[in-house]
Amino acid sequence: MKNKTGYTRSILIAAGIIIIVIIGIMIMHNSGKSSQSSSTVQTIKVGSGNDGQPFAYLDKDGKPAGMDIALLEAIDKKLPQYKFKLTLSDFPTLITNLKSGKTTMAMYQIEQNAERKQDFKFGKVGYTVWDTLLATKKSTGVLNSFSDAKGKKLYVTNATNQATLTDAYLKSNAKAYTVVRGTYTMEQVAQGFASTQFDVYPAPKYSIDLLNRQFKTNLVYGKSVNHSNAYPMFNKDADPKLVDAVNKVMAELKKDGTLKKLSNEWLKGDYVPKD
Repeated sequence: MKNKTGYTRSILIAAGIIIIVIIGIMIMHNSGKSSQSSSTVQTIKVGSGNDGQPFAYLDKDGKPAGMDIALLEAIDKKLPQYKFKLTLSDFPTLITNLKSGKTTMAMYQIEQNAERKQDFKFGKVGYTVWDTLLATKKSTGVLNSFSDAKGKKLYVTNATNQATLTDAYLKSNAKAYTVVRGTYTMEQVAQGFASTQFDVYPAPKYSIDLLNRQFKTNLVYGKSVNHSNAYPMFNKDADPKLVDAVNKVMAELKKDGTLKKLSNEWLKGDYVPKD
């Protein structure tokens, strides 16, 4: 027969075993929940720029920076079910990657046009105004249409909407003007004007403001030759749930002033579409 002390010891041992078992079950349960939770987070490969200040580029430490990068981070933060993984490149490669399926989404000041609408899906909320204006020196005169640019040299960046617009006019008006093509930085554009490499730069107001502010180019422009905004763009096979989720967050960021804040911070002005 056990004495009182032995009996008490047995109860304590049994209680300890029960506690250990309960803790083990809880750990296994929480581990299962954690594993299940992590498995529901979907990685989305997103394309953006690597040398397009101040939109998307690598800073002095080699880290992604710029307005589009900051906006992607803001969107990602509001979508815990997704994890954005960046793929940075030049603009033509970004388009190729998205079309081939190497990326699912892209954000690099991308405008809509008929050709892109055939190959990609677009978000519904624009975040930067990209109305095309024809920038010139005062000595060249103000241009209000592509027909006004007859006999002049135009510079366009490869694969941009401005290149598409410039080429579309040439299809119906062969030899109306000559075109210089490339992937120039803003400094190189300024140098192109200074060296008379070209006379006209189809560009949005932001780019013209930047050239005038940073490089004292004193460029002028007339009426818009095309109305456009920058939108998130998706692979044609992108999950509609992803597209809807990004659209919802973009609308929230526009309404709460985040888009305007990012525009002022990175572009030094409010270039957020009013529509």
